[in-house]
Amino acid sequence: MSALLWMLVCLMFLAGLYLFLIAPARNRPDASALMDRLYAHRGLHGGGVPENSLAAFSRAAEAGYGIELDVQLTRDGRLVVHHDASLKRVCGTDLQICDITYEELCRHPLPDGSCVPLFSDVLALVGGRVPLIVEVKHHGGAARNAAAALEQLRAYDGPYCVESFHPLAMRYFRLNAPGVVRGQLAMGGARQAGETGIVAHFALRHLLVNCLSRPHFVAYSYPKDRSPAMWLMRRCFHPLLAAWTLRSQEALDGALARDYRLLIFEGFTPRRDGARPSC
Repeated sequence: MSALLWMLVCLMFLAGLYLFLIAPARNRPDASALMDRLYAHRGLHGGGVPENSLAAFSRAAEAGYGIELDVQLTRDGRLVVHHDASLKRVCGTDLQICDITYEELCRHPLPDGSCVPLFSDVLALVGGRVPLIVEVKHHGGAARNAAAALEQLRAYDGPYCVESFHPLAMRYFRLNAPGVVRGQLAMGGARQAGETGIVAHFALRHLLVNCLSRPHFVAYSYPKDRSPAMWLMRRCFHPLLAAWTLRSQEALDGALARDYRLLIFEGFTPRRDGARPSC
């Protein structure tokens, strides 16, 4: 076999391997209750209402917006709703949530004086009124957090989906709850210091972790989605897409034009003038 033919075979193999790595799930559960909706990032916070608080979730549900939120476990196995691994940015105390009990956590309240909420309390508050996007954090163990989230979601009747940057969290749902709509979070653009490691950022930017999570949708940072991986995945597999985090009406309109179907917004009031999202 000539050198040129060997080269062509190798290129075809590599192309096939790359498509295998970035492919989403072949079949998707019914996601109609989740699609074409606006989701308030960490609830409808601002103006004295903290992110990921019961007040923020109540405001979002009353306004008819879907809700995006984050879950992780305390040291004593209580599933709480908080984004960061540490309490420092939001609560002013440099403690890792996975290193303290829930009782200790409540000694360091959110800026409005309330405690970081339990996931069970959020589910009771929302009560199926609006759809949820539940981001499973990796702090303290991705699969451990995913198992705790699934245990509580099994008893929840409202519409929801799950997502995570960590593919092992979504792999847990893939293996243990294949009927739950799951999404792989990813990002474009340059790596931010302290955000992720170099290897992890490269893998997420180029969708290489899809082979582990086999997501039903991909949630990508918009408008930083002009990557070869996104171009190829969109054209070969036509996946369901979620856009995060949209911080202006212009960004929202752009995501709609690029066929994103789950739209996560923050910091502005989306226009409601007959655009595709119902809320």
